[in-house]
Amino acid sequence: MSDGDRDRLMPMERQLLAICDLRQEVQSGGFDSYFRYWGGDTAPLARSAIGHLLGRPWADLLAEAMSIFGEVYPLDCDSRTEQLEVLDADATLNEFDTRLYDLEPQQDSDALLTAALNTARTRPRSGRSFATRQSTSFPS
Repeated sequence: MSDGDRDRLMPMERQLLAICDLRQEVQSGGFDSYFRYWGGDTAPLARSAIGHLLGRPWADLLAEAMSIFGEVYPLDCDSRTEQLEVLDADATLNEFDTRLYDLEPQQDSDALLTAALNTARTRPRSGRSFATRQSTSFPS
C-alpha cells in the first residue's frame, strides 16, 4: 500500500498498518532491515499505538530500538541508513530482533490487531487514533 493510499485511511488504520510494517519487516530481515528501508518510515506512527494495542513490552522495545538514532528519530530511510553505517549497532539490533521474536509467541498479536481493526472500522471516520502521542523525539 503506497503512502498516498494510506493517506486516505483513518488514523487508527494507519497506526495498525504501521504496527504490521514493524512485525513484517523485523520478521523478514530484523530491525536492521526495518530501519534501512521504508518500513522504518512508519516507526513513529507504530510507536504511537503499539503500547495500547500490544502492550508495554512492545512499546518499550520499539522506543528503545528507535532511540539508537539519538534524540530525534530520522524520518527518511537514507538518513537512518547513513546513521546505521556509522553506529556499528549490529549486536544491539540483533538483541532487539531476539526480544521481538520472544514477544511474538506470548500473545496472539494477529487477533489483537484484527480486533482493533474491527473497532476502527465501526467508529465514525474521524481524526481519532488509538493514542495521541506521536512525537518523534525521546525524553532525556
